[in-house]
Amino acid sequence: MQLSLTQPSSWILPLLMVTNLLLWKNVASVPMCAMRNARCFTFFEDTFELAGSLSHNISIEISTLFTEFENQYAKLPGLKSRSRMRCHTSSFPIPENKEQARHTHYAALLKSGLMILDAWESPLDDLVSELSTIENVPDTIISKAKDIKTKIDAVQKGVNSLISSMLQNGDEENNKPACSRLPLLQTNKEDARIRSLYGMISCLDNDFKKVDIYLNVLKCYMLKRDNC
Repeated sequence: MQLSLTQPSSWILPLLMVTNLLLWKNVASVPMCAMRNARCFTFFEDTFELAGSLSHNISIEISTLFTEFENQYAKLPGLKSRSRMRCHTSSFPIPENKEQARHTHYAALLKSGLMILDAWESPLDDLVSELSTIENVPDTIISKAKDIKTKIDAVQKGVNSLISSMLQNGDEENNKPACSRLPLLQTNKEDARIRSLYGMISCLDNDFKKVDIYLNVLKCYMLKRDNC
């Protein structure tokens, strides 16, 4: 199923995904394929297809934002050296690639994805607000960042719903990472803030690639596909 998230109405897709996921009840007790019920199979198939396609499109959009930001400030001295900053999620005990994700239990994948999404909740607010204060930043970059934040918020709600619906211990305490304003943005020097924002977008790009992997590996697992 090919999805386009570049159209003006693209914000509907995240809301549709969350709506579908919120309707999901007692998934852990439902045989995914053994029911031989075309209606039920279509519902689950479409839900996983939508989640996987949405996350993949968001990942592409973040990579595009990163490239555009890099091109805009390519002449700034030391820009790319800041991309090697230590990401605030770098210490998380999560799968680092697709191979590791494929050998991780689906419950752990969901929780790993939520850990990343929760950790970006506050920094994403910072990213959107700080971009609008930088001189000469194109409106297209600001608009893309806002759109990405909206869609990531939807994915976060969807993963939360999956955890509470699919896992028997879904009502356990959610140890949400405590994330305050990132220190590198606490400066009045615009060049330093641009480098910090560049580093943040680089980290977001890397982290959401992981979320994309987790959701698509999970889709393959739940739909019992082998060509993943």
